[in-house]
Amino acid sequence: MRTLFVGDVHGCAQALDAMVTRARPDRLVLLGDLFTKGPDPLGVWERVAAWQPECVMGNHDARMLRVWGAPDGGRAAATCALLPDAARAWLEDLPSWITGVHAGRPWIAVHAGLDPELGIDGTDPVQAFLVRRWPDDLDLANPFWWQRWQRSERVFYGHDAMRGLQVRAHTVGLDTGCCYGNALSGYVMEEAEVVQVRPDGTPVEPPQTFWEDYAE
Repeated sequence: MRTLFVGDVHGCAQALDAMVTRARPDRLVLLGDLFTKGPDPLGVWERVAAWQPECVMGNHDARMLRVWGAPDGGRAAATCALLPDAARAWLEDLPSWITGVHAGRPWIAVHAGLDPELGIDGTDPVQAFLVRRWPDDLDLANPFWWQRWQRSERVFYGHDAMRGLQVRAHTVGLDTGCCYGNALSGYVMEEAEVVQVRPDGTPVEPPQTFWEDYAE
């Protein structure tokens, strides 16, 4: 069994293709923010429709649903216009998180973060796709949620290209800013293996950590 978690795809269909080809997963879990910003949102949707991966709701996915069909919805609405109605229906059904167990240890896939004390029981859907610092992102003195995470579940998340690839014992951050020209990052859980490809699909060896002040 090979379970592949993939960070924010953001319209980078060529990189997603290369990631799946290289990692050869039996189970594919996407961590949200699939379509906006990047060059080929329709290509990403075509792969989603063909592969039927599991996926959690990202903040950009939620924004697309809010502005779908709106004449003044900005970049998100422009992306919506490139996609079929089936993509909208698929987005509407995305969960806030996905849970499982590997080698006796529970895991959680989420787009952004979780309540570090109560886990999913204390996390509302907006926090799940938006939070970085805990209890909120309004105060830069607040710690990141993952700095306080000591629960038994291992958490796989995206949403934080500024801090790049972050593989820890309890949490794995996989947003490395593919839509900004950096790598798309994935993690094969059973092998504890990081897989990275560039936007054009070429592999990154060894895996890199990216730090930059990206616009949200």
